[in-house]
Amino acid sequence: MASILKVNTIQDATNSNTAMTVDSSGRVLKPVIPFGQASSNVKTTATNLVNLNSHVISGGGLTVDQSNNRMIVPVTGLYQIGFTELADIANYVEIVMRKNGSNISGGRSQTGTSHQYGGLGQNMLISLNANDYIDWYCVAGTTHNNTEYNNHYVYLIG
Repeated sequence: MASILKVNTIQDATNSNTAMTVDSSGRVLKPVIPFGQASSNVKTTATNLVNLNSHVISGGGLTVDQSNNRMIVPVTGLYQIGFTELADIANYVEIVMRKNGSNISGGRSQTGTSHQYGGLGQNMLISLNANDYIDWYCVAGTTHNNTEYNNHYVYLIG
């Protein structure tokens, strides 16, 4: 026996917060998914955190903490995290993604040698608990101070 469930909105039982809507075209919208993105408009030099001071957007409870240059997640779940950076004129730049101040295995990217500018980036899926934070740390070299190239993001997948 086939059945059809017709709903426009799904809400939580406690506070009637909208968790999901379905529009007339069948698109499913989830308005409170945690996300954050920020870029840096200053050079990051070796042994410093990457600045998260420009083009900051966030929602769904995720906090972009610009004072400490980190993104703090509000709920436990599986997250997509990553970054792109432009390396300044140098012979080597290395950036590592960190969870709660510790390097994430596989969350590292570096440029080669002898370049005018070099792009580097990394992304990965990671399980995070509520109030965990992600930051980006420059191990070596210097990044370029251009917000068009330097972006860092975290968003909940599920």
